[in-house]
Amino acid sequence: MVVEMQLLMGLSATAFATTGMAADGGFTDLEFESAAGFDRGAAAYWWTIWGAAVAWQMSFLGTAGMVFLTTSLTGGVCTTALLAVNVAGGVVVYSDEFGGVKAPPPSSAPPNFLVFNGENRERERGRWESMIELADIVL
Repeated sequence: MVVEMQLLMGLSATAFATTGMAADGGFTDLEFESAAGFDRGAAAYWWTIWGAAVAWQMSFLGTAGMVFLTTSLTGGVCTTALLAVNVAGGVVVYSDEFGGVKAPPPSSAPPNFLVFNGENRERERGRWESMIELADIVL
């Protein structure tokens, strides 16, 4: 069910984006950008586009699978941490400036992890307390 839902969302987003790009002339912009704006050539440009699309689909599917197998809180914490890694990668690899727009994602990851850890401990404590209560009833 999760995979089917992800497939439906991906196909809907692809149809919506393709319609918008066709109506606005975005495909001619892509051709111009691949020929003139990408310094490694048109073939590398298109491989980069396809690779990014596949990587995003894998990321979305992995997040959906994580939510399915664990909790949505775990998926949110991992997505927030991945966002922080993405910002750090842009700063390190592309020598981007770490300014005001890039500061919130890395600074929000540690508090989210602490909230997740606290809720996980509360859940485990509640599980142990209910087991102890059950053992008292049985004994």
